[in-house]
Amino acid sequence: MSQTRLEVVTWGETMLRLSPPVGQSLESAQALELSVGGTESNLAIALARLGRRVGWVSRLPENPLGRRIAREVAGHGVDVSHVLWTPDDRAGLIFIETAHPPRSNRVLYDRAHSALARLDAADLDYAYLASAETLFLTGVTPALSEGCRAAWLRSAAAAKAAGRRVVVDVNHRATLWSAERARETLEAVFPHADIVISALGDLQTLFGMPRDAELAARTFREAYRLPLVVLTLGAEGALACDGAVQRHPVFRTDVLDRIGAGDAFAAGFLHGERERGVAWGLRCGCALAALKQTYRGDVTWSRAEDLRDLVEGAEVDPRRVLR
Repeated sequence: MSQTRLEVVTWGETMLRLSPPVGQSLESAQALELSVGGTESNLAIALARLGRRVGWVSRLPENPLGRRIAREVAGHGVDVSHVLWTPDDRAGLIFIETAHPPRSNRVLYDRAHSALARLDAADLDYAYLASAETLFLTGVTPALSEGCRAAWLRSAAAAKAAGRRVVVDVNHRATLWSAERARETLEAVFPHADIVISALGDLQTLFGMPRDAELAARTFREAYRLPLVVLTLGAEGALACDGAVQRHPVFRTDVLDRIGAGDAFAAGFLHGERERGVAWGLRCGCALAALKQTYRGDVTWSRAEDLRDLVEGAEVDPRRVLR
């Protein structure tokens, strides 16, 4: 692989994230904090900050809001040169009220008829999407519209035909589409997939997999003839199954904001797996997910040295000051 070739390309919708200050509700806040967030760009940013060469594609409105999204993603070192621009459509919005127990986080979407949802499958540059070593896809994007679904499947086929690796994160959103439609679409992409990442609960909901994590991973892998299945297990960490099963526990963390932790896990896993294999990928994935939860917003701000300190060093002392 040449030094200029991208290692990972991904595509999907990134929205403007609006959140009340900590301790306030969406009903009570007089001002909202503005940032950006989207599962594919979250992963792209996390990988770029770890030193990986990453590209991200989307369709954005040619206005200050669209430019804000593209500028923030690009600011972390992600290639956004193939973003599609439209003069007429809108950016999606997500409102997130972060909370501490016993309250739960509250998420409200305003993304209907967004710029990406109005994508025509013929608009994407499939040669670019198939140019990287790995194409990363999530189950959020095909749920947005029929155009997105067609383009999503076509991009997986193009990457596989070009001899690239295809990674699929199931990432089911029940508010966007039915379990039946999600399962049908995912089953259509699995023949192209080299790695499937999923929360255990999504495998149970969509594919009727067993409650036992190891049995679910083995059953799912065999049913769809997948080379590698990676499951996130909440407080129990994560596991990977390529025939044999490997597990890793969570890293202890004080949670400031959980949103984006799954995207950070996927980024950490891909980073670590490329460095030293599957077991190291699990360790890096669990570590980056823990680090992400210490940042407010969708973005994982950790660098490679932060990840390395956690996965290779002693337990972090929160009283320590880095000078």
